[in-house]
Amino acid sequence: MISGKLVLVTGASSGIGAAAAKAMAKEGARVVLLARSEKALDQVAAEVASTGGTVWTYRVDLTDPKAITTVGTQISHQLGTPDILINSAGVGKWRFTDETTPSEAVECMTVPYFAAFNIVHAFLPAMLRRRSRHIVNMSSVGSRFVWPGATAYLAARWALAGFTEALRADLDGSGINVALVEPGVVKSPYWEHNPGSRERVPKLNHSVI
Repeated sequence: MISGKLVLVTGASSGIGAAAAKAMAKEGARVVLLARSEKALDQVAAEVASTGGTVWTYRVDLTDPKAITTVGTQISHQLGTPDILINSAGVGKWRFTDETTPSEAVECMTVPYFAAFNIVHAFLPAMLRRRSRHIVNMSSVGSRFVWPGATAYLAARWALAGFTEALRADLDGSGINVALVEPGVVKSPYWEHNPGSRERVPKLNHSVI
């Protein structure tokens, strides 16, 4: 049952995060939206509220571990421990290794991998005490196979997949469920913010042997 649950969604200002938040609210969840863009957050929150949903927004830079700790404490004190964490924040242009600067590689790893780790770390002690929670990490099919021209992006998704598997092993028997979602190509503002990436999506081979 989703109704009445407190669901926290990162990267909730657009794309999959926004869609997940709206879907949870439609099922009766109380949703907590986290992202860096206050204006975009407010727009998603208004859409949720217009359909009768209960929503809170927290503007936070998910690349900043201290900021995540701070907002985690605020949410815990003001709303309680989330029943469901959905780590949906992600960045990263699709580029070949020689096109990628070291700082861009670090940024790709910071979000989604470190952002997800730090969000989980902020709430995990309280979640363990309740012994009935869910953690959902949003990745892509790029955490299962690779293609040329997206090196740092793919490495970060593999890191997130590894974290998810390791976390699931850590929490075995704890009552906390851990899931990894790996969608294919979706319609999202991501492509507008990362020009040149859409053209590098792998093409299906329709040849018949």
